[in-house]
Amino acid sequence: MDIESGKPVFVEELVERSSEHVGHTVRVTGTLHSYSPTTDRAALADGQFLVLIDTQLLGVMQYHLGQTYQFIGTVSAVEAAQETAPDDLFDDARYSLATVLRARVARAVEDLDMAVYRKSVAALRCLLDSRPA
Repeated sequence: MDIESGKPVFVEELVERSSEHVGHTVRVTGTLHSYSPTTDRAALADGQFLVLIDTQLLGVMQYHLGQTYQFIGTVSAVEAAQETAPDDLFDDARYSLATVLRARVARAVEDLDMAVYRKSVAALRCLLDSRPA
C-alpha cells in the first residue's frame, strides 16, 4: 500500500470547497483553536476559517492552543449530525461540519512565517501548473 503525500491546501480551501477534497490526502497548516482528547477532535484556524481534525490515529500528543501546527491526512465526508461545532467559536468563524481531516501526521511549526508559507505554496502551484502533463 502506497501512502500518498499531502497536497498543500489552506484551511479556507477546505472550508469553502470541502467536497472537492474528499478522499484526497492534504497538508494543512494553521493555529490550534481547540482540542478535545475525549473526542479526538481538534479545530485548526487560519483567519476566520476553521477545519475539524480527527486526531485518533496520532496517539498521545501534547497540544498547545494557539500554537501553529501542520497536519497531513485524508479528508473524509461525515454526516453533519455526527459532528458538533468547535468550542469557543469567534463571531465571524466559518467552518464546515460536512468533512473532517483524518490526520495521520502532526507537527508543531511554531516559527513558520505564514505569509512566506502562503507565497511558497502559490509558487509551487504555479510551477506545477506550468509543467506539461
